[in-house]
Amino acid sequence: MTEVYKPCALSATSSFLIALLLISPGMVMCGSNLLTKFFAGYDKAVRPDFDKGKPLTIVVDMYVEAFGNIKEANMEYLVYGYFRQRWKDSRLTGRLNYTLTIKGGDIDNIWVPDPYCYNARESNMMLLDTQLHSRISIDPSGDVLYSKGVTLLASCNMDLRRFPLDSQSCCLKFGSYGYTTDHIIFEWGPAAVVVGSKEMAQFEYKGNNLSSNIAEFSTGNFSTVTVKFLFERRVGYYLIQVYLPDIFVVALSWIVFWMDKTEMGDRMALGITTILTIMFLLGSLNGSMPRVSYPKALDWYLLVSFTFVFLSLIECMIVFIFTLKSNKDKAPTKYKPNAIPLSRMVTNEVKLPPVKHHSNGIKKIQIDGELEVVYPTETTNRLPIDNGSPRDLIGGSYRRTAADSIDKASRVLFPVLFVIYNIVYWAVYALPGNKTQ
Repeated sequence: MTEVYKPCALSATSSFLIALLLISPGMVMCGSNLLTKFFAGYDKAVRPDFDKGKPLTIVVDMYVEAFGNIKEANMEYLVYGYFRQRWKDSRLTGRLNYTLTIKGGDIDNIWVPDPYCYNARESNMMLLDTQLHSRISIDPSGDVLYSKGVTLLASCNMDLRRFPLDSQSCCLKFGSYGYTTDHIIFEWGPAAVVVGSKEMAQFEYKGNNLSSNIAEFSTGNFSTVTVKFLFERRVGYYLIQVYLPDIFVVALSWIVFWMDKTEMGDRMALGITTILTIMFLLGSLNGSMPRVSYPKALDWYLLVSFTFVFLSLIECMIVFIFTLKSNKDKAPTKYKPNAIPLSRMVTNEVKLPPVKHHSNGIKKIQIDGELEVVYPTETTNRLPIDNGSPRDLIGGSYRRTAADSIDKASRVLFPVLFVIYNIVYWAVYALPGNKTQ
C-alpha cells in the first residue's frame, strides 16, 4: 500500500507543478493571440454601421454608487458611479461562441463612443481606460457592453428662495463630443439610472427624471441624454442651529416689558444685545451661501425677527420718554406772579391755608410744605400759577398711565404677533405641497 501511494502522490504533485508552469504562460499567450485573431481585419477608427448610412443607437444607463457633498456656495455636487453604454457592432458577430471580456489597455482594440458630461466641472470620463476602472464585454451576437467608473463634479443651478425649506434638482447631461446625430443617437435603457447609497447629510434623495434631447450647436446637432436628480433638504440642522436660537433671542427681548421703566440703561443693553445676536446669526449663515440677488426664506425669518427685536427697543424708548416727562411734572415748581385767575383753576371745594402778610405788600401761601405761591396784595383774586401748569399736572399722571399701558399691551401684542407670523411662515414654506420646485 505504501509503495503504491507514494508514486501516486508524486504524480499528482508533478502534474500540479507542470500545470502551474505551463498553463499560466499559455493563458497569457493564448489571450494575446486570441485578441489578435479576434480583431483581425477590424478597423477601430470606423464606427459600427458606418457603411449602412444610418446613425448608431447607443443605449446608456448609470449606476450611482453615492452622492458627495452638495455645495450651495459653489453651486455644484459630486457623483460617484458607473456609466454603461450598449451598442451592436455587427463586425464582431460570430467571431466567438462565448462572451469575451477585455479591460485596461486592451480596450484600445475596439471602437468606443466618446461621451462626456456637459455640465461637469471635473470629470474622468475622457481619461484613458488604463487610468480608471473600465471593461468591455462582447457576446457572440456582436452586442457590446462598455462600463466605466466615473467621478463627476457637476454644476447645479439651485434656486435658494425657499432655503432651507427647499427641494433642489441637479442634473447630469451626457452626449458625444465628436459625433453628430448623423452618426450617434443616445437613449436611456429600461433600467436607466439606479442609485445605490441614498444617504446624505443634508439632503434626502427623492428620485430622478430622465429625458433625451438634441443639442444644437454651430458645428451640428448632437444627441444628449439627461438625468435630473431630485433632492429634498433636511431641515433638522437649521432648526437646531438657527430657528430655535432665533426664537429664544426674540423671546428674550420681551423681558424688557417687565423691567422697571426708569432703568433705561438695562433695557437698552438687553435690546441691543438681542439685535446683535440676530445680526450674527444672519451673517454667519450667509457667509457660507452664494451671493444671490434675492432674499431666502431664512433671510425673511431672521429679518422679521430683527424687526420684532428692534420694535421692542423702540417701545423701551417711548416708555422711557413718557416716564421722564411724568417725573418732571411731579417735581416741585416755584410759580411766578402775573398768573391766571384763581377761578379758572380751583373749584369751590379747595381751601387755602392761612395767608401770611408782609409789610411790603406781598402775601405768601404755603401748601403742604412744598408749593410756595407769591403774589402781590392787589391781586388777591388771582392765584399765581405759571401758564400751562394745570395741564402739566394732569399730563404727568396721564403719561405715567400711558407708559404702563404701553408695557402691558406689549407683553401681549408682541408674542401674539410673533406666533401669528410663525404660523403663516411655516404654512407658506414648510407644507409639503409648497416645497416642490
